[in-house]
Order: sequence, then structure tokens, then C-alpha cells
Amino acid sequence: MGRLFKLWSSTRLEKWLLCEAGVLLLLSSLSLKIIPFKYIYSFLCNLKTHACEASSCAGDSKLIELSILRAANRLPWNNLCLSRSIAAFIMFRRRGIPAVLLAGIKVMEESSLDAHAWVDTGLEANGKSFDNSGFATLIRIGTGVIDR
Repeated sequence: MGRLFKLWSSTRLEKWLLCEAGVLLLLSSLSLKIIPFKYIYSFLCNLKTHACEASSCAGDSKLIELSILRAANRLPWNNLCLSRSIAAFIMFRRRGIPAVLLAGIKVMEESSLDAHAWVDTGLEANGKSFDNSGFATLIRIGTGVIDR
């Protein structure tokens, strides 16, 4: 009952972002299972972004990340980091926030590989930094304010 009340008391923008995040998570999960990645890569590379005011970008960035997290936790299937990253990347680009989707690997202690995907917007509100995480970037999609 608490979740329903929390959803009901949310703003219209938060409800819209939550619905959009759920649909994009579903589409990205299905796409990764049935479409070859070269076509997904091509689609993501062709997404255009428009200019965004810095003040609204930071607020929208935080809401988008929160919506993706909430939708991923509520959906009945397991959403991999690549599915979440694709959904977030599309949501950022639709709102004019320059974003870069990154995928990388690192070698674990037991000689196995660990892979991870994330989206970097370069905004301070993002609060995440993967520079020192040990992941070697293999795929970089998009250009933005980030030059790494």
C-alpha cells in the first residue's frame, strides 16, 4: 500500500518518467535478446541530442536515474546493466542531455573477466565516476561534454 501511495503522490513528470523507464527497459531487454548488437549499436549512434540548459539538465538527470532504478527494481525480470544503460542513454538523449554510454571489462582476481556498462553525463549531479574503477572501456557510444 505504501508503494501505491508513493506513486499516487508523485508528480506528473515522475510518473511519466517511471512509465517511460519501464517501457524502455522492456524494449532494451528484448532487443538485446533478439537483435544483433551491431544494429543496436547503429541505432544508438544515430540518436541526436539537442542543447539543454545546465540547471534543468542536472535535475532531469537525477530524475531519470531514479526512474530507471525504480522501474528496474519493480519489474519481474532481471535487468542487466547493459539494458539499464541503453534505457538511460535513450532517456537522456531524448531530453537533450549529452550522454555517453560506456561498456568495459576488467580482470578479476581469479583470472575471470567482469563486464559492466554505464552511462556518463558529465554532470556533477550524476555523482558517479568510473575513471578509477579498473574497467577498460571497450565500447563508447555518443559524444558529449565528457572527453576521457
